[in-house]
This record gives sequence, C-alpha cells and structure tokens, in this order.
Amino acid sequence: MADQAEKLAMFKAVSGTDDDGFAISFLEAHDWNVETAVNSLMGGGAAAAGGSSAMEGAAAPESDEAMAARLGMPDESTDPLLDRAPMSQYKDTLMDPAQRMPPTPAAQVTHRLEAFRDAKTDAVEARGEDAKHDPRRPKTLADIYRRPAEICFNGSFDELRQAGREQGRWLLVNIQSPTEFASQQLNADTWSDEMLRIIVSASFLFWQQYMDDDLGSKYVRHYNVTALPHIALIDPVTGQLVKSWTGFKDAERLMDKLTEMADTPPTDGYAAEAMVEETTPRPAGGGGGGGGGGGRRR
Repeated sequence: MADQAEKLAMFKAVSGTDDDGFAISFLEAHDWNVETAVNSLMGGGAAAAGGSSAMEGAAAPESDEAMAARLGMPDESTDPLLDRAPMSQYKDTLMDPAQRMPPTPAAQVTHRLEAFRDAKTDAVEARGEDAKHDPRRPKTLADIYRRPAEICFNGSFDELRQAGREQGRWLLVNIQSPTEFASQQLNADTWSDEMLRIIVSASFLFWQQYMDDDLGSKYVRHYNVTALPHIALIDPVTGQLVKSWTGFKDAERLMDKLTEMADTPPTDGYAAEAMVEETTPRPAGGGGGGGGGGGRRR
C-alpha cells in the first residue's frame, strides 16, 4: 500500500491533478505503472529506456528541416524557383478592362404601352403618307390603338394656329401620355368614331402629340397641363383655351360640344367677342371738315 501511495503522489505531481479518484482509476487502468499512465495521459509514446519520469520520455521537438524532408517539400538551397533574385520595382497605371471594350450602344428607352403602337406606321403617317393598311389582314394591337393620322395636322403648334386663323377653324388638341391607357382608349374608341371624324374634319384642325415629345412638351409647359390625357379646344386667333377635358371621353360626349362650337367659327364668334371696340370722340367745336369718330378694334 505504501508503494501505491508513492506512485499515486508521483502521478498527481506529474499530471497536475488533485483528484485522487481520477488518479487511482488511471493508475489502475495501467496496472499502477506510473510511466505508462503518464505517457498515456500526455499522449506521448513509449518512455525512453531507463527513464523514470514523463519528461524524460517525451519526444524532442522536430526541426523545420526535418519536417520539410518528411513532407517532401523542396529544399530552398536547391530549388531554382526559391533561389532567385528579387523582382525589381516598377510603376504602371492600372486600367479597367471594361475601358478597352468598344462602347455598347444604349438600348432605346420605350414606354410600357408602346407595344400598342407601330412606330414604323406612325412615322409614315406623320409625314402625311398613306401607311396602306391591308383590310384583309387581322387587326393587331398596333392597328387598334394607332393614331388617327387621317385627321391629324402635321406641324408645330404655331403652324397649327396659323392654319386655324387662315381657315377659320377651331383647334382641337389632344396631348397623350404613353403611360396612361386612357390615351390608347381615345385612339381606339373616340378618334375612330366615323361621325366624330366627319365633324372634326369639317370644322376643326386636330393636333395630337405625346407629352414628352418636343412639340408636346412645349404645349404642356405653355398651357400648364397637369393631368393626361388632355383634350382642349383653342381659339387660333387669341390662343385662348376655351374648353378642356381630362382622361378618357367617349365620342358622344365630345360631339355635343364640338357641334356647338362648329356653328360659331372663331373669327365670327368667340374670337370676335374677345376684341374690345373703342370710339374716338369728336373734338369740341369741330367744323364741317371734321370727320366722325370711327370705331376701331384692337
């Protein structure tokens, strides 16, 4: 028992544990062989011959050269890739590889409702040419929502006013938004109405533009248009906006007002009322040679 007590004290001193139960069980597992128990606890190999302590049986640390040889790593003294002169310093400019690529043309921005329009047909009709719609061909969305080119005036707003003054016709303006479906509805349902087309062609000059076109945007700024689609009746002489509508309006509702306006041309009706007649008074004590004060319009 005295011998086991000494072995227990030695094992606890080497292993650094104060737990007698753990130390006794570990020694019993190794048949009370302190050296074997310590090596097993420390994970070491067999003790050196004649050694009595765990430190004496511990393996010496492996050198870097020995580890490199064991792992098959090349020797720095014989490897040509490792035994080379350092690279010389130099300066250079970093460049983004994307800058060397040819520029890619930006994709044309189209509105989400432009699928309802045929750009090629609209361009032909804008030049006053016949797009030659084939009646035998089934109607597509572009055919249904096409602009009413047959009744449209081609030109700027100033040219529209000049033509209206010369012909004595009211100006019927439609400013459309490519993002408002009500604009497409006007083309499909209102401006395609045959009776409305007859009235417009006989007494009005019809002008249709997109709000973001050059011509349309200038009109929007001048008349402070805030809601689209916009329909307006304008006096060509004074440029006064006589009547306006916003949103989709059916042909019947528009025909009521247009028929009323068609009976009173701008040069005889609304435009004439905007002119103020002034009378020049006769001078006091005027003789027989004095002329009567004639009326003049401004």
